[in-house]
Amino acid sequence: MNGVFNPENVEEFYEIGEELGSGQFAVVRRCRHRSSGADYAAKFIKKRRSKSSRRGVSREDIEREVNILKEIQHPNIITLQEVFENKAEVILILELVAGGELFDFLAEKESLSEEEATQFLKQILDGVLYLHSKQIAHFDLKPENIMLLNRSAPHPRIKIIDFGLAHKIDFGNDFKNIFGTPEFVAPEVVNYEPLGLEADMWSVGVITYILLSGASPFLGDNKQETLGNVSAVDFTFDEEFFSSTSALAKDFISRLLVKDPKKRMTIQDSLQHPWIKPKDTQQALSRKESAVNMEKFKKFAARRKWKQSVRLISLCNRLSRSFLSRSNMSVARSDDTLDEEDSFVMKAIIHAINDDNVPGLQHLLGSLNSYDINQPNKHGTPPLLIAAGCGNIQIIEVLMRKGAEIQANDKSGANAVYYAARHGHVETLRFLHEKKCPLNVQDKSGETALHVAARYGNVDVVSYLCTIQADPNLADREQEIPLHCAAWHGYSAVARALCQAGCDVNATNREGESPLLTASARGFVDIVECLVEHRADLQATDKDGHTALHLAVRRCQVDVVRCLLKHNCQQDQQDRHGNTALHIACKDGNLPIVMAICGAKANLDLPNKDGKTAEDLASADRHEPIVSLLSKLKKDNLKLSFIQQLRPTQSVQPRIKLKLFGHSGAGKSTLLESLKCGILRSFFRRRRPRGNSTTRHPSSPVSTKPAVSVSISNLYPGCENVSVRSRSMMFEPSLTKGVLEVFSPVHSGLSTADEQATKAIDIQHANIHGVGDFSVWEFSGNPVYHCSYDYFAADDITAIHLVLFSLEEPYETQLGHITYWLNQLKALTPPQESIVFGGRIPQPLAAVLVATHADLAGVPRAFSGEFSYDKERALLKEVRNRFGNDLQISDRLFVMDAGASNSRDVKLLRIHLQELRAAVISRCSPVTPLSERLLAALPAWRKLNGPNQLMSLQQFVSDVQDNINPLVSQDHLRSVAQQLHSMGEISIMQSETVQDILLLEPRWLCTSVLGKLLSVEAPKAIHHYRGRYRLEEVQALAPESDVEELLQILDAMDICSRDATNPTMVDVPALIKTNGLHRSWTEDEDEDSLIYGGVRLVPVEHLTAFPCGLFHKLQVNLCRWSHQQRPEEAGGEDSDGDIHLWTNGAKVSQSGVEAMVLLVNHGQGVEIRVRGHDSDRAKSYTLLDTICSITESLLASTLPGLLTARYYLSPQQLREHHAPIMIYQPKDFIRAQVQRESSLTNTMGGYRESFSSILAFGCAEIYQQGILGTGVPVSELPLLARRKLCRMLDPPDALGKDWCLLAMNLGLTDLVAKYSSATPNGAPHPEAPELQPSPTAALLQEWSRHRESTVGVLMTKLRELGRRDAADFLLKASPVFKVNVEAVGGAQNGYQPTCNGGTSYNSISSVISR
Repeated sequence: MNGVFNPENVEEFYEIGEELGSGQFAVVRRCRHRSSGADYAAKFIKKRRSKSSRRGVSREDIEREVNILKEIQHPNIITLQEVFENKAEVILILELVAGGELFDFLAEKESLSEEEATQFLKQILDGVLYLHSKQIAHFDLKPENIMLLNRSAPHPRIKIIDFGLAHKIDFGNDFKNIFGTPEFVAPEVVNYEPLGLEADMWSVGVITYILLSGASPFLGDNKQETLGNVSAVDFTFDEEFFSSTSALAKDFISRLLVKDPKKRMTIQDSLQHPWIKPKDTQQALSRKESAVNMEKFKKFAARRKWKQSVRLISLCNRLSRSFLSRSNMSVARSDDTLDEEDSFVMKAIIHAINDDNVPGLQHLLGSLNSYDINQPNKHGTPPLLIAAGCGNIQIIEVLMRKGAEIQANDKSGANAVYYAARHGHVETLRFLHEKKCPLNVQDKSGETALHVAARYGNVDVVSYLCTIQADPNLADREQEIPLHCAAWHGYSAVARALCQAGCDVNATNREGESPLLTASARGFVDIVECLVEHRADLQATDKDGHTALHLAVRRCQVDVVRCLLKHNCQQDQQDRHGNTALHIACKDGNLPIVMAICGAKANLDLPNKDGKTAEDLASADRHEPIVSLLSKLKKDNLKLSFIQQLRPTQSVQPRIKLKLFGHSGAGKSTLLESLKCGILRSFFRRRRPRGNSTTRHPSSPVSTKPAVSVSISNLYPGCENVSVRSRSMMFEPSLTKGVLEVFSPVHSGLSTADEQATKAIDIQHANIHGVGDFSVWEFSGNPVYHCSYDYFAADDITAIHLVLFSLEEPYETQLGHITYWLNQLKALTPPQESIVFGGRIPQPLAAVLVATHADLAGVPRAFSGEFSYDKERALLKEVRNRFGNDLQISDRLFVMDAGASNSRDVKLLRIHLQELRAAVISRCSPVTPLSERLLAALPAWRKLNGPNQLMSLQQFVSDVQDNINPLVSQDHLRSVAQQLHSMGEISIMQSETVQDILLLEPRWLCTSVLGKLLSVEAPKAIHHYRGRYRLEEVQALAPESDVEELLQILDAMDICSRDATNPTMVDVPALIKTNGLHRSWTEDEDEDSLIYGGVRLVPVEHLTAFPCGLFHKLQVNLCRWSHQQRPEEAGGEDSDGDIHLWTNGAKVSQSGVEAMVLLVNHGQGVEIRVRGHDSDRAKSYTLLDTICSITESLLASTLPGLLTARYYLSPQQLREHHAPIMIYQPKDFIRAQVQRESSLTNTMGGYRESFSSILAFGCAEIYQQGILGTGVPVSELPLLARRKLCRMLDPPDALGKDWCLLAMNLGLTDLVAKYSSATPNGAPHPEAPELQPSPTAALLQEWSRHRESTVGVLMTKLRELGRRDAADFLLKASPVFKVNVEAVGGAQNGYQPTCNGGTSYNSISSVISR
């Protein structure tokens, strides 16, 4: 169903007759088809006018009902004929069900056996069985929706009607909602738990219960009571109602009214139950002899009439004249004199109130001229109070016009304000206050409306009541004020509102407890903070002498204890037994609390009234760790020194990290030496001959083209910027060939050996002359080492990042080098789920650009002696445009001769580094004596830790507490570890597979191990195509390390992969030295029966190579995946298996389908090409999708800040082994889709290719299951794409073309008022912009809940808004094709649909858990 209904006038086809019934937003009328004369029912559904309106039915709900009705065809279910639509309504033409309700029909019988009842129930079950077989849940099964097709037939047929709440159940996604009729809903609905088909079976149980007894099992006097009964499953088989009911019938009901949906009978179980399908004659006879309680059932049917909104008028007219005459008399009687008919009226009124049925209530009260509307129900509650609890102001007005008193109380003394406050109805409270309803009325327990609102956490109600002068200090019978209620239940927002209203924060209850004591005992640290902020007495005690600290310790509330101690709570105060908080903690054996109290200088020797010290109590209960701790603290006055170690000093952090990036030969090492040295350095400055630039810069792959076979050439010279008339199928034409040549360092292969070159990451502590101390991390420009950079390049927000590039290169090459390294920093920065205003990065990395070799490039000098680079301004502008939102880039480009240590240019760089260093250190925490102790202890720890310098944070905490300071907490040590990380002393490694692992000696891994393992001097692989190494060869590269543990570390870092079938072999893709062009696809004998397809994954925003050796990591993951697919295969040294690797390539074979994975376009794209036999179209698609998923998962985990898109390869040109190959971009598909085309023009080949062949190998089953570009839901947009839209649309636009107008165009005007209130122009508050959420993100999040929220609609709205830039970005970044492979049988084709790309099967945690 596409949501488009027949727009023609329904009356042209049908003659509309009398009304058959009506609901809140629908009217059902009889109609007759003008041509055939057949009778039908026309259901006129009022459409909701706008998204914010509550009147009418939403388009989404109408379409869901229609889609379900179109899908079902069963004798016991109403059928849909057709659907019309006009401006205000949708009209469903339905089968005419004219026999009335089943219960009305049965109520007219004089007697009814259970056997007869089961005949009707069996029809209901048959209908439900059909629905459940299609995974459809009705969710509103009740007597009103069980109808008869024709009541005069000998065997009337049941019809289930009203599918307004029905849903198709998706077992892969939890569905929760609160809807339905309270009397019949299942407990999982009431408790807002995941819903399924089981909810219908509960309703069947309730219907059966009513049918047999005439009683409703859970019905209460109001909606809340009914729902409470349902949730508690509070029902019994009362003898008054079930005296004639068989045991089988009760068993049938009992098996349905089960709270746990999993234990409830299914529809299949129900149909096989012996009450429905007797297994023997005795069971059949029992059913025949048992009867329905017709007397009670008739009364139930009559009572139910009163609460049916569509028939209230006729029901009132059917009241007997004698009843009406009695109603016209004075009925101001007490409960015990009300006869059954008067109770009947009260129940009708209450049901009308609970159902928000204003018209029905008006009609009902209009027929009762002198009825006393103020008389209470049997629980003592007048109707006005029930209406106030339901929050319907219209009903309150109806009741008041009938004479309801605004000041009425229930039998407990509560008034309407109390009821409205309890249920959170602020608008109702506002109305009641205007009508002079008293605010501070106390019920019999002394509670006010503020008490009940605080107890239920209704912060809006509390705030409103406080603003209209409700008294926040009125105490109830237990002497508790509303603040006690909030403190007990943990509602911090309520507590803050009461404190701000002037509530007495030190008020005590009968037990002597203040709100602070209550919150401390309950563990609500945010409330404790609020109360202390509002001057709560920290030393206040209860009647037993317990302070807040005592109670928090007794209840083991560690966070509260730390909070109270932080605010200088008296830790040595004794209770009536003489116990301090330390006594209690020692007796309970709570070591963290003992440590915290001792750290606050508690008196260790203070005895209680029994003469026992805290240590005595710990010893008596054998809490040895505590005894040991206290003993240490008593020795030589160590306690004060331990405490002193935790106190911050005036000393600032001594050093931060300085990281240097740049291609090989950029001058990183030279610049570092210049920065370190003083004036004497200039006299010994090393000069370079101009002719050595060729050895310093490896030649570009484009200029030294290897002999490449045409079929899989990675380089397409001259075709990267193909420009065609209709569309651009490749990269943006503005990019020049020169840019492409420099972006990828990965194609230059392994550089020749250079003893002077930096290997991996060179780490040293250095003092930069005139600046200060740094931990310098110099990252090698050699691409073989880049696969290890993701853990270290962007792991510290306090570091300064220098990016160097040589001015000897052309301008495009310079820009390319800068873009590569800055893109790496950006890509390694994970995005935050909560997007702030403008898509800003809250703490961006600091980057400084340095241009070297100015002397060799002949850059002129200015009069002041500085180099003057004419392209400086243009280059900085371009770089800031690309990365200004993600990185903190210095305003100046530093142009210099890196070897001239005393030049003005180097001095200016030193000054700038000094400014940056001072700013960073000012934000860092001061150094504590503990940090200094750890710095001194680190060398010994490194020595003790053995060959592998890894340690878990937990082990680190334990070692520090055992050996250095027993009082330090884990949170404190985490911050100390972070400080040591910032200083470069240790490195905290974090990823999906590595959590809280400390690298005690970064030089060991980054310089020694990786520098040797990945060095160009490493031995050749024993296989010419795979880079395979024997275990002993790896051991030889790192002789001092435990090779097994080392390989687990490298495996977790995606640097190598162990062969599961041959553990003695290790794959290290970064060391592959051989080209693999002979692995290309060649023409096959069965070429005509082969199908081809492929995808190219490319960065969306910046045309640059993938950083961090991504392709090497992908090869590692492909090896793992291949091993996982066929782990049982025996492997040997010479076994090819199902995967082959070569430089920049891999080939995977699985079940007759082949995939080639290539690094192409100078490292700017990963290409996945797949071919298989014509009979394996689904398998081919599944393999392609699997490898794409592996690659995208790897990208998400390794480069979380890099946005990529799928481009699609021409299947025809892949088949023809054509080079270059046509690339179809997302915008090509979307533009064609908008023009209602289903194919694209291959401008190279001069023919058209269908979407199906490009996207799904021509597999119709997969293609039909997929969603194409414009239909992809907005919720599927990647987080990075949404953040980019926020950057475009958040800032206020002078012409209003920003998120505000977009919100109004999308029908979400309420968001405009909500998010425009920060400042008059909608910009974030200038003092704290990072705290302001992005309004565009909120808009997209809210709109994504709407059914029409697709990428295509969003693009249209953006173009209407005049924001072509945002629409064009979506064209580049949106997914083209989304399909659930498992839904089309992909899982059965031999592949797992996804792989944990980027996630190792080994964990570093296993290495350090010794």
